[in-house]
Amino acid sequence: MISTSSRGPKPSPRARVAALRRRWRDPALTVLTLLLAAQMFIIHPLTVVSHSPLLAIPLLAPLLVIAVIVVSDHLVTVVIVLAGIGMTTAASVLHLSGAAASSFLLHLIAGLVVSCALLWVVAKAVYAPGRITFHRITGTFLLYLIVGAIFSAVYGIIDLLAPHAFRGMAPAAHPGAVVDQALYFSFSTLTTAGFGDIVPSDALTRGLSNLEAIIGQLFPATVIARMMTLRMARYSEKKPPPV
Repeated sequence: MISTSSRGPKPSPRARVAALRRRWRDPALTVLTLLLAAQMFIIHPLTVVSHSPLLAIPLLAPLLVIAVIVVSDHLVTVVIVLAGIGMTTAASVLHLSGAAASSFLLHLIAGLVVSCALLWVVAKAVYAPGRITFHRITGTFLLYLIVGAIFSAVYGIIDLLAPHAFRGMAPAAHPGAVVDQALYFSFSTLTTAGFGDIVPSDALTRGLSNLEAIIGQLFPATVIARMMTLRMARYSEKKPPPV
């Protein structure tokens, strides 16, 4: 007996992967936010206390893998993220061999490369066509964290290469403390807390800290507020008109 029901052609594996990526792109923003926050505020302090960047790998690896999944249709960004993984691995090998300063410098460079790639990826996912979901709003907070991470890596690299660029920051002889204090200074500048225990002491670092402070003030008032407004406007459209 011949069935009269007709079925359409089966989707190709590439189409299935693309559909799966579109389905999980928004939830991946929330997962990335949680992973990056845990990396910065939990794993990173443990790394400094133990003087070993190896502790960051168990959480950094899934962070990078998720980023690759999100950007799997952009080959250049995938290559950049994979390069960041390679540099992080090389930094760990250098640390085990006793080259502490070189390992932390390479670790900061890897963090800068990966953070810049993530900034591009997350921004495209947040502002992609489609409805404004809770995950996309969370993605704006992720962008805020990534901005702080980028400036943190830049401050750490500058301090390791030019030890007198900051007053109050640990000397280059203690690179682990430099990484920790660069992250602390970056977010105290981004949030304009400005505790004053670490102060930029040359034109370059002053300019960068001023730029970060301006971004820290404008970002919540523009990017995050705009996403929240679009989200609330969608809910308003769904409400029935008053009688």
